[in-house]
Amino acid sequence: MIQELNSRLLKQLETDLEQLSFQTNAPLDKLTSALKLIRQALDKLKVFLIDHPFKTAEEQINFFKYTKPAFYHWQIYFTELYTIETGFPFGDAERQNTYLTQELNYFERFFEKHSFLYQYYKLNASELDSLYFIRGSQSQSVLLPHIPEVDPGFCTSGDYLFSKFIAFEKLREWVIEKLLFLKRNPSSYQLENSCNDLKWTGDSINLAEIGIGLFNTKQLNNGTATLSDIFRWLEEKLNVPIGVPSKRLSELRRRKRLSRTRFLDEMKETIIQKLDKEDEY
Repeated sequence: MIQELNSRLLKQLETDLEQLSFQTNAPLDKLTSALKLIRQALDKLKVFLIDHPFKTAEEQINFFKYTKPAFYHWQIYFTELYTIETGFPFGDAERQNTYLTQELNYFERFFEKHSFLYQYYKLNASELDSLYFIRGSQSQSVLLPHIPEVDPGFCTSGDYLFSKFIAFEKLREWVIEKLLFLKRNPSSYQLENSCNDLKWTGDSINLAEIGIGLFNTKQLNNGTATLSDIFRWLEEKLNVPIGVPSKRLSELRRRKRLSRTRFLDEMKETIIQKLDKEDEY
């Protein structure tokens, strides 16, 4: 029962976080809205655990090793992402590259600092699970960091670190994509824009939908342009990193509650509404 609830809650949380990306690009608004959603989901998990205590040690280990980090890592992710985005320097490509490289080094140093447990996490080892993922287990190991949890009934010595591993891996991927885009487009984030320059300020997944639509309907170069060509062209023209085409296709394919073409559907609906409204006059 708890696994079914966890699965539903996690799908709902990730759907809500995805919807949030369509609503705002402002770092502070994104952070506050995301944290609210994440804390609501975690609170529901806490209430359920109070009403339905673990029956076995295996259930408890599974929850704190896999389930809680699947939720909690989003809190770490959005908090760190806010810091990265608000500190990003504009106007100088060299400074931007240095800044992103420093962030990348920060993640790598963290993995190196906790190399033993990071390998334990990567290998999905289990020999020390009773030490790291059972509430109340005492460990004086210097391998474990300080745990910023005030609720002993909802934390163990290892779940926070595993959550951080997941979050930092996602953030590392984000930074690497940003660095690759900056390498291809060194002037993309310059402040000096001519009046004719346009920059995409919506979410990049929306632009990916457009690019995929252009590719599938063969609108460019008589249908000979590849999806990668179209993505790179849109990135260059609109000054925004879209990412790897296959990854973006996978994101659309994974959508369950949302329409797989949410943005294109929204565009279609707003155009129809505008035309219908004008027809009334």
